[in-house]
Amino acid sequence: MGTFRVEYPAGGIAHLVIEDPDRKVNVIDEAAIAGLESALAELESRTDLAGVILRSGKAGSYIAGADVRVIGSITDPEAVRTLVRRAHAAFTRLSELRVPTVAMIDGVCLGGGLEISLACDSRVAAEESRTQIGLPEVLLGIFPAFGGSSRLPRLIGLPSALDLILTGRNLDAKRAEKMGIVAKAAPAAWLLKAAEKRLADISKRPPGSRRDRFRPRGLVPALLESAPGRAIVFQQARAGVLQKTGGHYPAPLAALDVIERGMANSLAHSLALEVDAVAPLVTGAVCKNLVRIFFLQEDAKRADVVADATIEPAAVRHMALAGAGVMGGGIAELASRNGISVRWRDVRPEALQKGLQTVRSILDERGRRRRTPSREKDGQMTLLLPTLELSGFEHCDLAIEAVVEDLDIKRRVFAELEVRVRPDAILATNTSSLSVNALAEGLQHPGRFVGFHFFNPVHKMPLLEVVRGEKTTDAALVTAVALARKLGKTPVVVKDSPGFVVNRVLMPYLREAMHLLEEGFTVADIDHAMKKFGMPMGPFEVVDEVGLDVALKVAGVLSAAFPGRMAPAPLLEKLVASGRLGRKNGRGFYRHQGKRRSPDPEVSTLLGITATRKPASLDQLSERMGLAIVNEAARCVEEGIVSDPGHVDLAMIFGTGFSPFRGGPLRWADSLGLAHVAARLTALKAEKGVRFEPCALLVRKAEAGETFTQPVC
Repeated sequence: MGTFRVEYPAGGIAHLVIEDPDRKVNVIDEAAIAGLESALAELESRTDLAGVILRSGKAGSYIAGADVRVIGSITDPEAVRTLVRRAHAAFTRLSELRVPTVAMIDGVCLGGGLEISLACDSRVAAEESRTQIGLPEVLLGIFPAFGGSSRLPRLIGLPSALDLILTGRNLDAKRAEKMGIVAKAAPAAWLLKAAEKRLADISKRPPGSRRDRFRPRGLVPALLESAPGRAIVFQQARAGVLQKTGGHYPAPLAALDVIERGMANSLAHSLALEVDAVAPLVTGAVCKNLVRIFFLQEDAKRADVVADATIEPAAVRHMALAGAGVMGGGIAELASRNGISVRWRDVRPEALQKGLQTVRSILDERGRRRRTPSREKDGQMTLLLPTLELSGFEHCDLAIEAVVEDLDIKRRVFAELEVRVRPDAILATNTSSLSVNALAEGLQHPGRFVGFHFFNPVHKMPLLEVVRGEKTTDAALVTAVALARKLGKTPVVVKDSPGFVVNRVLMPYLREAMHLLEEGFTVADIDHAMKKFGMPMGPFEVVDEVGLDVALKVAGVLSAAFPGRMAPAPLLEKLVASGRLGRKNGRGFYRHQGKRRSPDPEVSTLLGITATRKPASLDQLSERMGLAIVNEAARCVEEGIVSDPGHVDLAMIFGTGFSPFRGGPLRWADSLGLAHVAARLTALKAEKGVRFEPCALLVRKAEAGETFTQPVC
């Protein structure tokens, strides 16, 4: 049975049905294209048809896109060109059928799924929440090259098409209708009727005019579609891409070039441009690194985390939460958003009131972006049950604390919680630096105790470190990971160790930045060096965002644990002692006013340093800081803090924004060559001290010609 088949219901309308018998979702791959070619041959031979509806044979699931494994495995640019040309030819045949065609979209319609739909004359889509329409290829280091970059601007206009192609964002059916991608959004139960009606409507048009296309309404849209207007649009788009990506991602720039040149020529010429531009991207390092990250994320969402795959997670429907600060508010919002009721306790009524306001502000912010109805926001708020009492916890499936980062205070909280929740309920700590094993001491049932290290802001940061203590049972870990996935987080399981993974790897990097400052380099140059490297923020910007007091506390824990390479931070101590806390009080390494930050010339005077030294190149600075990250990441693998090197890369990308195009610190080290990395660390050790002592595992791999990471597929 092939991926495509043709069905003939009554009325002279044919259904072109995609249904991959071997997958849960439909994808566009070579087998699908071959099946499409056969189905098109059948449709082309018929002379009795009134129209064709393209639909999925899988209820509530349309076409998820191209096969990402194929994208990850292709290494020959000519093989890419062959595949893309074949897809173009098949989609063009679909677009040139002598009868009108309508795509009936119900479910995920991404990438190649949208591109084949764009080859149809028109489209309808189900209004259900499962419908997602978009072109996310740029997130994998490529661009829509199965015709999407050529057809979408002709359908919805240049500005709207660029917005979707350059961001990779998804739309629901209503937004897609408003933008003009679909002609009609309708309830799923009526979608077939809507498709048939749309087919009847476009059948009334002359054969050359039945295809939906962009018709600018108003002076501004018309001007933007003119040659001078397009030039302005492309100029601004390129500037925006370079500002956002630093030029590290070639795909958006390649897409802009294809669209600009393609819009000035025929569709066939534009398709040919897609072929030539996408081939080197698919086989390039950025694409391979981003595809690897995609699969690491997918594994984190699905893979077994213990050897016994038969262990089932316990359901978590009711949560007890202690602490109504910033982190508590974020956790409460996240849990309630996913249908979990929260018995929320704090000792101060004003803290609970502020916590509820925090949740509501998050809901309102999201509601403005996603047009969330007020009833949904109100419904989520009803799942929050604030209390000043230690009552109502006996029905909770999990209890988590988000109180001040103090070992004794957290222990007292768990002593109160453990006797009030069920014996089988999970106990979790939201800690960024304290030992999970130490927190479990004194508990009656330490086997049900885990660490949940959320990152701030909770509603935006995708990573969740799930910390397994020495006594944490497999059943407790499986339930904790399942809850993380239910909350929409990407869980990385780590062994209990000071700083876990992210803070432990991050601290040598931040400390090296301070060493550079002590040597006379400026805050601005140090931060600029790492942003040029590809980090979203420089190290001093990060410290200001986290809070200098928080960074100092974590630095104290880690310097006590690893004194040889993570020395205390006297610069932080001086700034905190002077009352500087970072963004939260407007003064840190920078001055802050709202979302704006500006250099603070008083910092050098306050620290007693002369920061006027200029580096020979910014790469000189970023290498030192980057190698500090690599060395500590390798130690996390060496010590078994994670079970796979990929978990360190995933944690650093999702927890700190480490340059995704580099694939994570260990992937980056592999690309440099481990022998080169070991040699540079050895040289830096001789020059700067023992903190650059190369990790023994890294040295062994370098000597053996091995790598930390493997090819994608």
